[in-house]
Amino acid sequence: MNDIYTYYSFFNKLVNEYDYNAKDLWLYLDRIKTFEAVEDMSFLIRELCDYANMMNQLSSKYDKYPRHFLTTHKIACRNYNRMKKEFSEELFKKRINKQYECSFGDYIFIYPDSTQDIKDEATMQNNCVASYIDKVIDGECHILFLRKRNKPDESLVTIEVRNNHIVQARRRFNDDVTAEDQKTIDAFNKKFANKEDKAA
Repeated sequence: MNDIYTYYSFFNKLVNEYDYNAKDLWLYLDRIKTFEAVEDMSFLIRELCDYANMMNQLSSKYDKYPRHFLTTHKIACRNYNRMKKEFSEELFKKRINKQYECSFGDYIFIYPDSTQDIKDEATMQNNCVASYIDKVIDGECHILFLRKRNKPDESLVTIEVRNNHIVQARRRFNDDVTAEDQKTIDAFNKKFANKEDKAA
C-alpha cells in the first residue's frame, strides 16, 4: 500500500509541479520500465522526480522524457553541483567573441550571451560543457553552439574553440558529429585559420 501511495504521490507532483502531461508520463514510465529493465516502479518515479527537481533548478529547457533515463539521471547528478555554481557575468561578457558567429549552408554558429546559455546547453545536451565556463572566463577557450539555421533555439552540437580552431565537437550525450556536421566544422576552421582571436 505504501508503494502505491508513493507512486501516485510522486506522479501527481510531476504533473502538478513540473508540468508533466499525465498521459505522456504514464506511457513514458511504462516504456522505461520495459526497455531499461526497472522492476520497482516506486524507485523509478522517485528517481524521475529527483531528476525533474534538479534539472528544473538549472534550466527550464531540460528534456522531460529522455530516451535513456537512468544514464541521463546519472549525468544530471554528476553535473548538478558544478552547474549550480555562480559565475561573473561581467567577466564572461568580456570574453564574448561575436566574430565566431557565422553560417555555412544550413548551419549557424552561435556564441552564448551568458553563462546561463551554456548551462542550458549542458542541460539540453546532457554533457559537461558547464565545466568549461571558467575556462572561457580565463581565456583558455571559447564555447559555441552549432545549430540548424531554421532551428536556432534547438541544441545540436556543442563546440570548443582554441586558437581559432575547433578542437572538440559533440552531439547529445557526447556522441560523435555526423559527416554533414564535420563538413561545416571544416569550413569554420578554414575560415578562421589565419585570423587573430580579438578577445584573446
